[in-house]
Amino acid sequence: MKNNVIEVNTAEEFNSLSEKEKMVVRITHFRLELYNKLEKCGAKAIQQRLIEENLTAVPSISTINRILKRQYLTNGRTGYYEGDYPSDLDER
Repeated sequence: MKNNVIEVNTAEEFNSLSEKEKMVVRITHFRLELYNKLEKCGAKAIQQRLIEENLTAVPSISTINRILKRQYLTNGRTGYYEGDYPSDLDER
């Protein structure tokens, strides 16, 4: 995890996460999937996708927006890129 960004590369890494962290990974996954399909990929679309997957405790739209912001997935971005942000983020 870099600057609170959750990165998961294997099923084992996913299984070792807390339920909240798993939700962040799901939201990130759905955001990138929708973005890559050139579909609407905002918080409301992601929330609908989570509901379609029959997940319990689906976060509110504002919570999804906060998660996307922390994952650097706003304004058409696809993730965190080294050097794009001030170094003071490391201090948070």
